[in-house]
Amino acid sequence: MVETPPAWVLLKRARERIYTLPPDFPGFRARLGLCLDGVWYVGAVEAEGFAPKVLGLFGEAGAIAEKELASLLGHRRPAPFEEGEGRYPMRLFAEGPLGTGIALEDPFRSRIWVKEGRLALIERHLPEGSFRIHLETWREVGERLLPHRFLLVHRDPRGHLLKVERFRDEYAQVGPYWLPVEREVVVEGEGLGVLA
Repeated sequence: MVETPPAWVLLKRARERIYTLPPDFPGFRARLGLCLDGVWYVGAVEAEGFAPKVLGLFGEAGAIAEKELASLLGHRRPAPFEEGEGRYPMRLFAEGPLGTGIALEDPFRSRIWVKEGRLALIERHLPEGSFRIHLETWREVGERLLPHRFLLVHRDPRGHLLKVERFRDEYAQVGPYWLPVEREVVVEGEGLGVLA
């Protein structure tokens, strides 16, 4: 029988498998196309390090593009495990089809499931509600992993479903870096929306 590693070790190993850009990442410039509910908007993006600035897209389209780019780059930012989730006490609390469940004693009452050395599900609780990220598929880039398909479920403070977002992220190697080239989001909630 194989013994499950301690919670801290299990989560640290899974986090360290995820691809991150180097701390001195210089940023990039690129053309930007945003398809929002069937309408295409064309502009550009200039990212200085991990801070994207959208050019040529205004109003809602510009705000959405900048938010999604900030999310993509923010999740590729390197952060030592010991300064993030590793700061908090944690314990194993479940074994099942989702993998091994780890409960963190952090401000968000986080629950994270690790399966086969990969993150499978992340749950966090905020004053305005909770969210769960179901990490469905990963892409291998060398020895590291990039999230490819994942589902984000939002609930209100009473646990009622607010909306569900399905993501598909694509990356490409540009020089020494793997950079985002496409994000598609399908949103179900008050209506059905599609963002690419």
